[in-house]
Amino acid sequence: MSRHHDRVQKIELKFQLWGWALFILSAGFFVAASIRAGDILSLLGSLFFLFACFLFLIPLVIRRE
Repeated sequence: MSRHHDRVQKIELKFQLWGWALFILSAGFFVAASIRAGDILSLLGSLFFLFACFLFLIPLVIRRE
Protein backbone atom coordinates (compact mmCIF):
# COMPACT_ATOMS: atom_id res chain seq x y z
CA MET A 1 0.00 0.00 0.00
CA SER A 2 1.08 3.54 -0.56
CA ARG A 3 2.13 5.82 2.24
CA HIS A 4 -0.73 8.16 1.32
CA HIS A 5 -3.25 5.33 1.76
CA ASP A 6 -1.73 4.38 5.12
CA ARG A 7 -1.86 8.00 6.29
CA VAL A 8 -5.51 8.34 5.22
CA GLN A 9 -6.39 5.12 7.09
CA LYS A 10 -4.69 6.38 10.26
CA ILE A 11 -6.57 9.67 10.06
CA GLU A 12 -9.88 7.85 9.53
CA LEU A 13 -9.18 5.58 12.48
CA LYS A 14 -8.34 8.57 14.68
CA PHE A 15 -11.64 10.27 13.80
CA GLN A 16 -13.57 7.06 14.42
CA LEU A 17 -11.95 6.59 17.83
CA TRP A 18 -12.64 10.21 18.80
CA GLY A 19 -16.24 9.84 17.63
CA TRP A 20 -16.76 6.72 19.73
CA ALA A 21 -15.09 8.38 22.71
CA LEU A 22 -17.61 11.22 22.44
CA PHE A 23 -20.48 8.73 22.18
CA ILE A 24 -19.21 7.05 25.36
CA LEU A 25 -18.97 10.41 27.11
CA SER A 26 -22.53 11.21 26.03
CA ALA A 27 -23.75 7.85 27.27
CA GLY A 28 -22.08 8.58 30.61
CA PHE A 29 -24.01 11.83 30.88
CA PHE A 30 -27.26 10.05 30.00
CA VAL A 31 -26.55 7.45 32.70
CA ALA A 32 -25.88 10.19 35.25
CA ALA A 33 -29.00 12.13 34.28
CA SER A 34 -31.21 9.06 34.48
CA ILE A 35 -29.80 8.17 37.91
CA ARG A 36 -30.40 11.74 39.09
CA ALA A 37 -33.97 11.63 37.76
CA GLY A 38 -34.59 8.15 39.19
CA ASP A 39 -35.78 6.89 35.80
CA ILE A 40 -35.04 3.17 35.57
CA LEU A 41 -36.09 2.84 31.92
CA SER A 42 -33.76 5.66 30.85
CA LEU A 43 -30.98 4.15 32.94
CA LEU A 44 -31.36 0.77 31.25
CA GLY A 45 -31.44 2.38 27.81
CA SER A 46 -28.35 4.45 28.61
CA LEU A 47 -26.46 1.43 29.90
CA PHE A 48 -27.35 -0.59 26.79
CA PHE A 49 -26.18 2.33 24.63
CA LEU A 50 -22.92 2.55 26.59
CA PHE A 51 -22.37 -1.20 26.22
CA ALA A 52 -23.07 -0.99 22.46
CA CYS A 53 -20.51 1.80 22.11
CA PHE A 54 -17.85 -0.40 23.69
CA LEU A 55 -18.83 -3.29 21.39
CA PHE A 56 -18.37 -1.07 18.34
CA LEU A 57 -14.95 -0.04 19.63
CA ILE A 58 -13.60 -3.59 19.84
CA PRO A 59 -12.90 -4.02 16.09
CA LEU A 60 -11.28 -0.58 15.90
CA VAL A 61 -8.95 -1.27 18.80
CA ILE A 62 -8.07 -4.76 17.54
CA ARG A 63 -7.36 -3.36 14.07
CA ARG A 64 -5.17 -0.65 15.56
CA GLU A 65 -2.84 -3.17 17.23
